[in-house]
Amino acid sequence: MLRTLGGLALVEPRFTREKPLLLLAYLALEGTRPRRDVAALFWPDSPNPMNNLAVALNKLRKVGVIGADEARTWCEIECDAVKFRDVVREGRWREATEWYGGAFADGLNFEDVGPDLEEWVYETRERLAREVQSAWSNLAHDAAAHGDFAEAGRCAERALRVASAPPPETDVLRELHRLLLAAEHPAKDELVREARELGVTLVSSAEAARGDLRARPVGRARELESLLALPRGGWAWVGGGPGLGKTTVLRLLEARGWTYLPARSGLPYATLEGLMSVPSGGPDAAARLLARRSFDVAIDDWHAMDEESRAVLERLRRLRPDARVVLAGEGVAPLDVDRTVELGRLGAADLADFPGALEATDGLPSLVGAWLRGEPTSVALEGRLARLPDVARDMHGAFALLDAPDLMLVRRALHLDADAFAEALGTLLRGGFVDASGVVLGRDAALSYLKAHPALEGRLGLALARALPALAALPLYRRARALLRPEDERSVRAAYLAWGRELVRRGFPERAAADLAEAAPSEDVSLLRARALELSGQLKMARDVLTALPESPRQQSLLALVTWRLGFPHEARSHAAAALTGDIEARAEGHNVLGLLAQYEGRFPEAKAAFGRALTLWLAAGDEVRHVGTLTNLAVVRAELGEDVDAAFQEALQAASDNLSLRATVLTAIGRMHERRGQEDDAKRLYREAHDCAHEAGDLKTAALAMNNLAVVWHLEGREREARDAYMAAIGLARNAGDMRVLGMALSNAAELDGNVEGWREAISILEESGFVALAQGYREDLEAFMAR
Repeated sequence: MLRTLGGLALVEPRFTREKPLLLLAYLALEGTRPRRDVAALFWPDSPNPMNNLAVALNKLRKVGVIGADEARTWCEIECDAVKFRDVVREGRWREATEWYGGAFADGLNFEDVGPDLEEWVYETRERLAREVQSAWSNLAHDAAAHGDFAEAGRCAERALRVASAPPPETDVLRELHRLLLAAEHPAKDELVREARELGVTLVSSAEAARGDLRARPVGRARELESLLALPRGGWAWVGGGPGLGKTTVLRLLEARGWTYLPARSGLPYATLEGLMSVPSGGPDAAARLLARRSFDVAIDDWHAMDEESRAVLERLRRLRPDARVVLAGEGVAPLDVDRTVELGRLGAADLADFPGALEATDGLPSLVGAWLRGEPTSVALEGRLARLPDVARDMHGAFALLDAPDLMLVRRALHLDADAFAEALGTLLRGGFVDASGVVLGRDAALSYLKAHPALEGRLGLALARALPALAALPLYRRARALLRPEDERSVRAAYLAWGRELVRRGFPERAAADLAEAAPSEDVSLLRARALELSGQLKMARDVLTALPESPRQQSLLALVTWRLGFPHEARSHAAAALTGDIEARAEGHNVLGLLAQYEGRFPEAKAAFGRALTLWLAAGDEVRHVGTLTNLAVVRAELGEDVDAAFQEALQAASDNLSLRATVLTAIGRMHERRGQEDDAKRLYREAHDCAHEAGDLKTAALAMNNLAVVWHLEGREREARDAYMAAIGLARNAGDMRVLGMALSNAAELDGNVEGWREAISILEESGFVALAQGYREDLEAFMAR
């Protein structure tokens, strides 16, 4: 191994002559060279430099480390500087720092070294020092990207202390200072002083530095590997829409030693100034000049560069120089290239070290960068959207507002003809804004952007809502509330009704009642809201809503049910009778309430007949929930008439099927019948099963009722600890569900268990204030009896 980093030495076999070792190092780094050129470089003042070279080669041949023929000479032993350079080009930064043992040819005696060779030594020394400095800097950035700022600071200091490295250029100075500041490393102060002398502005706070560093480029390993494997003379094109990371990939090539040239416009040849002097003979002369050189260059944004630089590159391509050229831009490659790298989204493997990044950004590189910096992704998206045509921007926003993509719906909503739609969709696809089905990539950022631009959000939301079915339209009508016109009133009302019915059907009546409260007043909306309030146990409020409406069979049917549940049987009978003149649903509810009244009064055959009528009408109306509820009422009556309890409820359980909430309601009723017959063990088993079903379904009201009933059985059995725990569970469930009826019952029962008379009185007050006057009166009578004992 030839050691050159930290001094010149041949380790195995051993050899110590300095100038032959320098010759060997030169050939190792520069490759096979003509003998005449080597002789002129190493012995410029000798009368016979070829003879001097022959003597040196002869000495090195004896130890078997050099090769030569009549015209050329080359190195035949491994060299640490070559190994170092290779691992740097492969991005193996840690290994690169291990190979770097010190300054190149450190301690070399320059007395017998000519000026050109001396210049080569110093240039090589500085270049290798800069490369190890870059390796330490990359390690620091990697640590910072993972939040390890202490390690980032240590690596940045090593970069700052590299022996023989030239004073850092402005960009390097800023980067090292940012790393040291983020780590709050004391070495940062050295760079602050140096920056002050140079008039360079630096980041001022550690937090700002940390935010910047979290934006370290991630992913693109496969793309980078493909470009680095480009052979000499090869040309490549990096394509992709805005924000997909073309510049990032080219910058990664720069970190591997390539020259990076951003597109520049204005003066002729402005883009290529970093690669050549301004030519005097036009593009042809410039291309011929470059063709004589060997270089690796990455040139950004083909379409934005000056025309003259494009002309040089077009001619250079035909000359096939010993160079590797990577061009980047949108669309297809403008030249014949050997390799195309089309950039898309970052995948799960690219972002594996950053949990949450893929979900928050859909792998869009520009959004990933903002996310890693802790910045709002909507801000990064705004910059990309600003470059889009208006039609494409509107289409992107419309797609984002839809939970499920629908290309034809968006076209219809935006009133686009086929050509305009295709062009805008193509723009979004090429830019990586959407996929082929219209799914928005980075939708969370897109929705945040729309929220920050309410006029745009409202306009697009209204256009979509007008084109959507009623149920799907409501969320969008809500976004566009300020833009609604009188002609939208009927459609908006239909959307609220569809939304409320669906919430009730899915078992969320409380949400339905709250959402319907914001709709413009109408009889249909108020009736549905009253129904939702009744189902959610807000009976007093339901009655208030209903009494404010004009009398109608539907209004009377709901009032019959609400007043019955509030404990006013006489009012309920009157309302139920009035409901029998109405439509199917009104008559069904009327007969159901009349059945409940007959059951309450012990007239079971009459109750059975009324429930039978209600069942037929609920089937005709297609109301599954009310049908099961009436089946349950009928089962109670059949059990009261002497049927076996489980047999009487079999049809209701079958009708409940897989609806856990309905099943819990039926099980609670079965448990209540077993309890009344003194079958406490069966009752407790059924109450537990009902609680579990309701809890799994998220039906807190039924779960609270089942738990209260279970507590009552334990209470009557004298098992106070179990009863108290169950009452507390019922109170918590009822409170979270907003069910004041069960809450008042459980509080009263718990107060009775503990002998807490004042607490009992407060529980009764809660029932009265909630409208459950009859139930409250029953508990008041129990309290008076308790106090009389």
